[in-house]
Parts: sequence; structure tokens; C-alpha cells
Amino acid sequence: MSAPAKQGASVWTPSAGWLLLAAGIWLGWLAWARPLTLPDEGRYAGVAWEMLRSGSHAVPLLDGMPYFHKPPLYYWMAELCFQLFGVNEWAARLPSWLAAWAALAALYGFVRRYRDATTATIAAVILGTMPFYYGGAQFANTDMLVAGLVSMCVLAGADAVLRAQAGRPYRAMSLAAAALAGLAVLAKGLIGLVLPGAALCLWLLLTRRWRGYAVLLWPPALAVFALVAVPWFWVMQQRFPGFFHYFFVYQHFERFAQSGFNNVQPFWFYLPVIVAWRCRGRCGAAAPCARRSGRPATRAGCAA
Repeated sequence: MSAPAKQGASVWTPSAGWLLLAAGIWLGWLAWARPLTLPDEGRYAGVAWEMLRSGSHAVPLLDGMPYFHKPPLYYWMAELCFQLFGVNEWAARLPSWLAAWAALAALYGFVRRYRDATTATIAAVILGTMPFYYGGAQFANTDMLVAGLVSMCVLAGADAVLRAQAGRPYRAMSLAAAALAGLAVLAKGLIGLVLPGAALCLWLLLTRRWRGYAVLLWPPALAVFALVAVPWFWVMQQRFPGFFHYFFVYQHFERFAQSGFNNVQPFWFYLPVIVAWRCRGRCGAAAPCARRSGRPATRAGCAA
């Protein structure tokens, strides 16, 4: 007679190894099947290829010129993949696949620790089958890389806080959260610190886990973050005076406040769009009735 299933689990729940293996295959099995799309995949893979070809491993290059739109983590990972597996579409997309798979595995492990295996399996399946997540895992740019690192940082930070609250060792996880935040900054800039920091701080505030701030802001953790995130930016500023202003001021703030580069509409553009959409949503059901009755769809009619 088989042993009874663990409480909270069901007989269909797969083992962690088989689930994560299946998830990895699922997220990456079509990454080789189509050419790189333009402009993003071609640009990011091209920068990594040019860095590899020229030996300029510290400075991202595009057409022989320094390219500082994004930090170098994706380029470094793609360079390594090109060296190991050749210059091809699959290798260019491998950093995104790795980040997506690692974030899914981290979510599974976190939910399994604090809930149960069945809930963790359901969470992993839901995440892995979300269209944008699945597509991002097979797209060669920085988005999935930073998303995966931010997700893992939030999970590691929450785990550190919960461990400390339960009286268990937590410092290794606090250091891991700091390192992941540093890598996220190297993946796409300040968003790698702001997003996980805001999520964790809001969670601590809403749940009144005041000790969690000391856990996350533990001085050795801050030192690990600085050790991971700061050196490349500092070296670039020394080699290219004005880099700090271009990367942190222009790329993070000024270009979003100007009318160029995907900002054709003014900053208030989406406010009337949201208002019009809400009105359409409220009046959409009344309009067909009004057409059938021959009466105009007045505000009062919509409200009714």
C-alpha cells in the first residue's frame, strides 16, 4: 500500500526535478526556430557579437562606436553563449531563457517552502504559460533578463525576511537578494533596484514587518550590492567623461520627458484615453439597446 500523500499535495503533483526540466524545455524549445527580429533582437545580439569579435568586452559596441543605451549584462551573457554554442539565434536568446527559467524555479521553490508542492506546481504552470512570459523567454533583449532578476530579488528578499521572523538563518538569503539587485542594475539600470526595492518596502509596510528593513538593509548586503553594481559604471565614467549624465540622467529621465524616441504623444495623452475607455465600457451595453429602440443612448440611459 502506498504511503498517503503529504497534506496539501495531490497524487498528480510531479517531482521538482521533472517539473523544472519540463519547464526549461517548454520555455526554450522554439528559440531556434525563427530568425532574429528587427530592430531589438538584431541590435542586442549584434552588440554582443561585435564585442566578441573586437575583444571589447567592457565597452558595448554598435557599428564600432560605444553603445551605452543599456548596461552590459545581457551582452556579456550573449558573448559567452556565442563562444560556447556558436553565433546563432538560439545562443542569442539563451540569456533570456535562462532568466525566465531561473525565475520560474525560484517561484516554485518559494511557494513550495511556504505553501505546498501542489500550489507551487500550479504557480509555476501559470507563470510558464503566460503568453508574454513564454514569448519573452525566447526574445533576445534585456527585458526578460531584468524581469527574471527582479523577480528573484523580490523572492530572495521576502525569504530572508520570513526566515528572520521565524528565527532561522537569513543572512545568506539577504546577501543573495542584494547580489540579484546588483545584477538587475547591470541588466537594465536603476529599474533593477527601484522595482524590487519598492515591492519589498511596500510589502513590509503593509504587513508591518518592521524588522524586515534591517534584514534587507544589513550593511554587508549593501556592500555586496555595491560590489556587484558599481564597478562597471565607475570604470565607464572614468573612460568616457559624461557617461553618468548620459546613462543615468538622459536614458532614465530626459528621454521619457521629451517628444522623441517612442514619445510622440505628450505626457497627458493617456489621461483622456482612460476616461474615454471607461465611458465606452459603461455605455457599451446600453448602445445596442438604444439602437434597437430608436432612442439616443443618453448619460441617464447608460447609467440605467
